Amino acid sequence: MLYITGTPIGNLDDMSYRAVKTLEEADAILCEDTRITRKLTTHFNIDTPLKSYHDFNKEETTESIIEDIRDGKIYALVTDAGMPVISDPGFELVSRMQDEKLPYTVIPAASAFTMALVASGIPSYEFTYFGFLPKSASRQREKLSEIMHHKFTSVLYESPHRIKSLMTEISKVDSSRIVSISREITKKFEQHVRGTADEILAQLDNGIPLKGEFVVVIDNYKEEQSAFTGTPKDHVTELVEEGMRPKDAIKLVAELRGLKKQEVYNEFHK
Repeated sequence: MLYITGTPIGNLDDMSYRAVKTLEEADAILCEDTRITRKLTTHFNIDTPLKSYHDFNKEETTESIIEDIRDGKIYALVTDAGMPVISDPGFELVSRMQDEKLPYTVIPAASAFTMALVASGIPSYEFTYFGFLPKSASRQREKLSEIMHHKFTSVLYESPHRIKSLMTEISKVDSSRIVSISREITKKFEQHVRGTADEILAQLDNGIPLKGEFVVVIDNYKEEQSAFTGTPKDHVTELVEEGMRPKDAIKLVAELRGLKKQEVYNEFHK
């Protein structure tokens, strides 16, 4: 059996009775960083052995874990904080469990991006979770252009040393777009700030500590509110200049304007 076990994202009081019991009864706990998980197990007096499972060893350890589970061993999979698998290793193991028709279940816990979305005051009927932006400047610019023209609310993570840069780039694309940033969720200094990117930048310079991982929620793109009134070809060109790949820009313009993708493609390339 494999228990995909959620853990607190900051406040240990959020640990569920079921999660504690699961970790106590497992034969071993698979964790991303044994030092971090050790703090959790020590706090709850759990003496279950810890076993490293992370991006650098998952390929070589997955098959041995599958063999152990097939032989009757019970594993609990955790991450450093929150729900395993989301922006963390683990989906390969779950996929192998499915392939082998082995039993597994999920023990729920908080997830930073869902809590930030709830606290943002931005519509959450439809949203897309993007995780972390690429580290490469060119790929980050390309991905941000996609996000800023996305038809649903967008949620992503950003580090404290890059949050100012992100707000600056958002402002360049759309200075009036509503954004929410959250930090230290469930902890003593939990903070949620909502406004335009420029307004948030001012607060980052005067009050918001650049500490802790940030969750950023961005309101969706509303073409009817855009000042852009050019032709579809001009619209695609503008998106490409902002960093979007031509094929993605063509697809987006076709969706936004209710046109066939081939029609926009032909006009852009003629």
